[in-house]
Amino acid sequence: MMPRNNSDMGNESLSDSASVANSDTDITSLTAFKDWPVASVLSQDLGVGNSADLNHSSASLMGMSTFQHTTEFPISTDIVPLRFSSDKANRLLNNDDFELMVNDMRSTFVCWLKKTQLDFRSRRDDLIKAAQELQDEKRSFVERMKQERSLEIEKLAEERRRHNQEIASQLKHVQFEREEARRRVDEERSKLEHEKDVFQNFMQLESEKLRQRAELFEQDQRKVLDNKIATQTMIDINVGGVVFETSRHTLVKQPTSFLANLISGRHEVGRDRQGRIFLDRDYELFRLILNFMRNPECLPVPRDVAESTSIINEAAYYNIKFSPYPLAICLGGHNGREHLSTVEMLDRENMCWRNCTAMQTSRMYFGAGVLNNFLYVFGGHNLDYKALCETEMYDRLRDSWLTVASLKQPRRNNGGCMFSDRLFCVGGFDGFNVLDSVETYDARMKNWIQIAPMNTARSSPMIASQNGLLYALGGTSGERLRSVERYDPRMNKWESLPGSLLKVRSAGAACSYNNELYMIGGIDSLHSIHNSLETWNSKLQASRYLMEAPLQLMDTSLTCCGDSLLLTGGQNTTVTDNTFFYKPETDEWTKGPNLMTPRYGHATVNLNI
Repeated sequence: MMPRNNSDMGNESLSDSASVANSDTDITSLTAFKDWPVASVLSQDLGVGNSADLNHSSASLMGMSTFQHTTEFPISTDIVPLRFSSDKANRLLNNDDFELMVNDMRSTFVCWLKKTQLDFRSRRDDLIKAAQELQDEKRSFVERMKQERSLEIEKLAEERRRHNQEIASQLKHVQFEREEARRRVDEERSKLEHEKDVFQNFMQLESEKLRQRAELFEQDQRKVLDNKIATQTMIDINVGGVVFETSRHTLVKQPTSFLANLISGRHEVGRDRQGRIFLDRDYELFRLILNFMRNPECLPVPRDVAESTSIINEAAYYNIKFSPYPLAICLGGHNGREHLSTVEMLDRENMCWRNCTAMQTSRMYFGAGVLNNFLYVFGGHNLDYKALCETEMYDRLRDSWLTVASLKQPRRNNGGCMFSDRLFCVGGFDGFNVLDSVETYDARMKNWIQIAPMNTARSSPMIASQNGLLYALGGTSGERLRSVERYDPRMNKWESLPGSLLKVRSAGAACSYNNELYMIGGIDSLHSIHNSLETWNSKLQASRYLMEAPLQLMDTSLTCCGDSLLLTGGQNTTVTDNTFFYKPETDEWTKGPNLMTPRYGHATVNLNI
């Protein structure tokens, strides 16, 4: 075998290296293999120690411009470079064995390159496979996402369709209900119009009947059965055996009275043996009544309560009124500084308040009522804020107060009214507990008796009567109430009603007018004081609003006064002396004369004698 020079070996090595570099691994220079563990093999096989010589020889053999003549050749970081002298390198170059060594090195290097190339190819295939798997996974993920999105879109579309169907169904149902309601309203309107027409026809017929009856009555009145008595200017009347002589003018001062009709000549009258008008009544009482008719400014002055009762009953028989107007009497209460016993009476002719005899006991938050033309006050509390059981009676003819039978149980903030010819004292507070007990006063027995208790204990309730039943409305039982219950005297039983007031009311006022209940004022659970007015419908068991009062009031009082309701006193931020008249026919409020004394927690009653 012929030796080859270094340049040939370098060229051959370079060509082999180039063939490797041009492979799929894209090896562009041998500098990429500077970290291969070849130097270790060379140093062990050649026994050289100078890395500079080895670098120089390797660069000459391979013909690579990238190898530099350096003193150290960092083939690998974990191998210590070998150093050898120039003489030894020349000896190696001149040695025949050098060619074999280079060939071995080249073979080893080429084998290593091929192995590395195979590794690179394997890694490339692995990377390509991994990339393909990643691409497949990506494609699969995208497809899956598309499918899920498509399913979600379909689901949303289905939900939207279902929702639209539900909306359409609901709209259809609402439309049906609207049409049904409109149809019912039309039917009710038609029915109401028909009933209205029937009622109008009925009222026209009734009006015609009344007109005819009025005409007949007028004709009867114009018929004079006794011309003599109808023309007499002086009348002799035998009352209980005593003959009274008086003028026609005196007897007709009250045109609707029994005496005025008696001398009209249109009625048959009883006569005595001498032909005088005869009345089988008490002549002493008649004398008092006749004296009043002669001088209406002077009321009869009874000696005692018994005589006062007799005079009032006798006047009722003759249909004689001692006052041309019902008397509105306001009494008791508190003026913001002290408890009151004072009593005021409304003078409707002069529209002012006048003093009457004061009560025996100062009291507030009490009950009051009129029975047999006598005014009664019961319960309440005095200057010591002690619940009272004492009852007082006011005799208007004598203008005096009398103590009568006391309540069975002391109570304040109790309700009271006259109902079914008896006085009723309802609920209240005894100083320890809110009461559900009810007491009634019978004038014939002259005593208070316990009756059935309410279903709900109530303090500061509103009490009034309607259709033969007694109503307890609102009040407080620890919390302020809007509930309603009523008492049936025939069954001696209270019944809680399903309906309720429109507002919570405690310390309000109520009264009955023309068989209708009216409730006003009071305070609710939020400490708001009301000025609203309600009326109770017993058929519907419900309430409705009317015109509001000019002031917000609690602890006020409401009573009938002629054709109006009279609202007196009360408090809001201050104690008031204002009074107002409410006319139910026109639903209007008008200002009344101020009280002589501001007061709240009082009572106002209507006395008609």
